[in-house]
Amino acid sequence: MLRSLTIVALSVLAGPAFAQQAQRPPAQQRPAQAQTPPAPGAVSQPDNTTATYGDWVMRCQQSVAARVCEIVQTLEQQGQRGPIALVAIGRPIKDEPIKLVIQVPPNLSLGDKAGVRVSVADKDEASAIFQRCLPGGCFAEASLSDDAFKRWRGFGEAGQMRYLDAAKREVALPLSFRGFPAAAEALLREP
Repeated sequence: MLRSLTIVALSVLAGPAFAQQAQRPPAQQRPAQAQTPPAPGAVSQPDNTTATYGDWVMRCQQSVAARVCEIVQTLEQQGQRGPIALVAIGRPIKDEPIKLVIQVPPNLSLGDKAGVRVSVADKDEASAIFQRCLPGGCFAEASLSDDAFKRWRGFGEAGQMRYLDAAKREVALPLSFRGFPAAAEALLREP
């Protein structure tokens, strides 16, 4: 299940080209392709990499067109099987704003401009608007300014994500910033 969440989050950030790349059939089902052997002495790079920074994981995937990276926090609830929410932050296109994508369970209220509010110390820091709902979850998206992203790198305390469930009750989920400064720096170093 976590792998499918990863593919969905990355495809939201990277666009349709990456989603098609991520959904390719396994190697034994793919038609044979002519591959050029690496040059002697050449070092090949891995297609997928991960690095953990506290409660955040930086994931990168090499596609045909580019290397796409994001930092992700997966929220799990004790006693529940699988993740309950996923937060992904990345810049799918170099000169565009940083994107915040939040996935939550599909049991929610979709009123006018419904979304997820991210707050720290009772101050709203971002508001991500729901863009789509699938059986596995609903996705809210927002653009983060460079100033907001820089401010987030300085947070030392935990934050919260809040949204309304289908019964219009507020759901509050914890958001940790432990490891976020290092993960954000690593993300910014990516080309």
